[in-house]
Amino acid sequence: MKAKTNQMDKYHVALSFAGEDRDYVEKVAAYLQDRGVRVFYDKFEETKLWGKDLYAYLSNIYQNRAFYTVIFVSEAYRDKAWANHERRAAQARAFRESEEYILPALFDESVEIPGLLKTTGYISLRKLTPQQFAEKVLQKLRENKVFLSAEEKFSYSIEARNDVDFPLSDGSKVAKILTALKTYNWYTQSPAIDEIFALKWTDVTADQIFVLGRNIYQCACGGERKALAVLRGLRAAFAKIPQSVAEHLLNGMFYEAYFNSKGEFRGQDLKDRCLVDLFSIQIVEKYKDSVAFIRHVLSPYRGSLAILPSTTPEIVELKIKIAKKDPPIVTSIKCSGRELLVDRSAISESAFARAWRLSFREFTLETLVDSLSRAWSVPVKQMKIETTSNVSKDAELRLPEQKVIAPPFD
Repeated sequence: MKAKTNQMDKYHVALSFAGEDRDYVEKVAAYLQDRGVRVFYDKFEETKLWGKDLYAYLSNIYQNRAFYTVIFVSEAYRDKAWANHERRAAQARAFRESEEYILPALFDESVEIPGLLKTTGYISLRKLTPQQFAEKVLQKLRENKVFLSAEEKFSYSIEARNDVDFPLSDGSKVAKILTALKTYNWYTQSPAIDEIFALKWTDVTADQIFVLGRNIYQCACGGERKALAVLRGLRAAFAKIPQSVAEHLLNGMFYEAYFNSKGEFRGQDLKDRCLVDLFSIQIVEKYKDSVAFIRHVLSPYRGSLAILPSTTPEIVELKIKIAKKDPPIVTSIKCSGRELLVDRSAISESAFARAWRLSFREFTLETLVDSLSRAWSVPVKQMKIETTSNVSKDAELRLPEQKVIAPPFD
């Protein structure tokens, strides 16, 4: 009996490239996968490819099992046998369907590829980072109404996203629990937290679970003991309930951290008391769709955040220069080439408020990391510091007079 092909046997995008260009393509693949794109990239499929007749298997992938194929054009791509095999399979599909299927991305615009017409629209990669190019792929998918995995799986009503509008008058058990959670009274909230995990989940909607997640997180940030215990032991708490329920709760928790009760992005006032607990679950494989969901929701606000949740945790890398004076003076702090040590007049009051204490005290490198971790809502484990001077970890440092540390985002 022939095995049925399920949805997961299909891909949003297949990537065809030469091995010489792997470093770039791998970053594109990882970025797309983090955002819920089902991407065919050979290293993601090593066990599937193991033992297969690769000639036939890859031909099937590029001809029948992807919504688009991106071909990364270079001299090496033109000359490689496997790359040409993949390209011919993709071109057969494009010819058969007479519609756009091949998306050319050119490392070298002078290279001619057999069967690829010069009139075909392409993207030049010369000035694009892998992340910038991946964003263009995402835009292409969305413009053509292609649902990504997290978008297919999670869809919440306007009332759930705008928690203040969520109906509580139907007399249901969930409505009573939510009413208790919204009292801001620990003695009322505590038993309500217990009641959540005793619910009959088959009788609860995705919207209700999502809003319960929002309110558990709100209670934890308000210091309620049982809600805090849930956040501190998130994986253990989720192990006791169905995974689909855990995902909706997690989505609600993340959403509450970044969006207020009216569904508005919190900007620089994130509800981040327990955000490190949420970030601790981002690397857990079975919650990757939830991570993709919140990444997608936050994508319009990328420039206002130091990091986004990611299955491959993002790292904030700081390069610090220290003048060997008495006391040692920090003369430069750069993040992704951006100078963060600026004049006080150069940043807003809200940006200054994030790390103002560092301008009025001495600090060690460890203190610096801890302070910026809290100021920017980044787990300490996701911060990395490089210094140009060999200073002791216990050395007391200062900022120059009238200089402050700006956030690494707008």
